[in-house]
Amino acid sequence: MSIFENWPVVSERNRGFAPTIKLADNSSMTDPGSDPPETLAAAVEKFKNFLASQGYPDTIRWLMRENVLVDRQGRFWVRDCETKALQHANLRYLEGVGGNLGIALQAVCATDSETFASVFVPSDDMDRQYNLMGRGLKLSCRTPKMSASIVTNPVRWWILQMRLKHFSKMLDL
Repeated sequence: MSIFENWPVVSERNRGFAPTIKLADNSSMTDPGSDPPETLAAAVEKFKNFLASQGYPDTIRWLMRENVLVDRQGRFWVRDCETKALQHANLRYLEGVGGNLGIALQAVCATDSETFASVFVPSDDMDRQYNLMGRGLKLSCRTPKMSASIVTNPVRWWILQMRLKHFSKMLDL
């Protein structure tokens, strides 16, 4: 069974480059006419309510592309780099506030107690439209919820990275 069989949407986000995998998701726009909250912390409160309504844990840990892998069965592997990922999420969020193109907080995967999420900021107006975003805050989570395992051993992470690099390059984070 291929990882791609159960993933319904493949997008060409990079216009002309290799396709990226985008899982089906539930999404919600906060008031489309309003600006997103000024800080990530304020946006997270809205995101937690949305996650709880979708059956996701409301404890959020932030991801960066280089800290998540996916295997052929669709299981996510997350490297434990919480502090660096939170800093990255804050920077991306502030970039989004300044760019006035909208911001998406998206749940990527989850354990029983934590949701792993990322901050997406469109690069330009076309990217914003392509990702069906208003200029406000978009909240989304993948359906069905994808399971995750946390990897703390650096050797195990390196082995997983060598085995799963091909599939993980196509993640749309």
